[in-house]
Amino acid sequence: MFALALTLFMQQRLMSSTAAELANEVRIVAASLNSSPSYLSTLKRLHLDGTRITLVGSDGDVLYDSDIDEATMEDHGNRPEIEQALKTGRGSADRSSSTLGEVMLYEAMRLADGSVIRLAQGEAGYLAVLWSLAGPVALLTTTGVLVSIVVARRESHRIIEPLLEVDLDHPRRNAQNAYAEMEPMLERIESQRQELKRQVRVLADNDRMRREFTANITHELKTPLTTVSGYAELIANGLVTDEADLRDFGRRIYSEAGRLTSLVNDILTLSNLDEAERSEGEAAAATLGAREPIDVPRTLEGIVQRLEQVAARAEVTLELACEPAMVMGVPRLIDELAYNLASNAIRYNQPGGSVVLACGVEPAEGSAMRAPYIRVSDTGIGIAPEEQGKIFERFYRVDKSRSKARGGTGLGLAIVKHAAAFHGARIELESELGRGTAITVHFPVQDLPELSA
Repeated sequence: MFALALTLFMQQRLMSSTAAELANEVRIVAASLNSSPSYLSTLKRLHLDGTRITLVGSDGDVLYDSDIDEATMEDHGNRPEIEQALKTGRGSADRSSSTLGEVMLYEAMRLADGSVIRLAQGEAGYLAVLWSLAGPVALLTTTGVLVSIVVARRESHRIIEPLLEVDLDHPRRNAQNAYAEMEPMLERIESQRQELKRQVRVLADNDRMRREFTANITHELKTPLTTVSGYAELIANGLVTDEADLRDFGRRIYSEAGRLTSLVNDILTLSNLDEAERSEGEAAAATLGAREPIDVPRTLEGIVQRLEQVAARAEVTLELACEPAMVMGVPRLIDELAYNLASNAIRYNQPGGSVVLACGVEPAEGSAMRAPYIRVSDTGIGIAPEEQGKIFERFYRVDKSRSKARGGTGLGLAIVKHAAAFHGARIELESELGRGTAITVHFPVQDLPELSA
């Protein structure tokens, strides 16, 4: 910052000084030419070191130039300093040269016959001045950094020395050398040391998950709440008078409120699933509902009907490929499991793509009996191999750059994972980037007559 400020100051001072000298010179040259019988002969005898001299006629034609053959030069009537001199008798201008890294200063004065004499001189630009200061500034910066490092290391070592001497495994050993303010903390550490040793890893993992969940849910809730609050404030303050705008704002508020509702419902579902996993029997049933036989093809058919409009807007075709299958489970959870898989398949698909919802029964692993399954496959963007182990985490999105545009709460596949685990099911994922994804939920053998044959 110091170098930039000094560069600006020096460059401005140099330009001001050069411009003043150039103005004096052009007045002297103009006076000499006005008293001379021949402008050209006088100019040819005139030599000013580092200064370019140009004589321009009243019509803009270059009559003489000390550096370039005037016959090859273009019309100068449109140059700012020439135009100003023709109008007022005197003109000045400056122009930067990107190739030479300098600024050209121009001073022009109208002569007695209406022509204009112009003097030009180059002055160093910002970069040139800054480059000239690079050495001293680098030396000053290096010296300052070294001094700061030495002082900081010495002072920080003095301050933290009592902290470094504390043995956290036996904090009372060094209590006499610690700060007085640290004694209560050391006593607390000593009293809880054994307990913390046993639980430190569990607590660390739980704390990390809590912080990640809190950060994600706060972000997800804040975005629609901010939108709703903003539009509602505009309407409440009477700043929206147009009926069309009012309807549009209402539509947006309704959309964001729906997003909030969906997010809250997903959070409640996950909370119920977490609670059910920690409980058994009647307690789990009270949380999620009782298990009952579920006609899987009928459930998938209902999901297709609910998602038809969503798929049409996304230009995605929905297909059913169902065989008879029954699952003993919680209807609401099975519905959410299949719905979230289908919704994700539509959301991360390509225009003109397709989504197939399939179900049936298949031979169970290690058994001659047959078990039901639900499979949702799509022709979408696919999932990279390194991402496939993470997609069932809460708030994890594969396509982060477009996650907001695609919508969704980021909890759908987490619900699928927990709902499948609640029913003892196994999830199988097959995916290829750019080719699509197929997710199959394999349920265990059901104790139902339809599946025993």
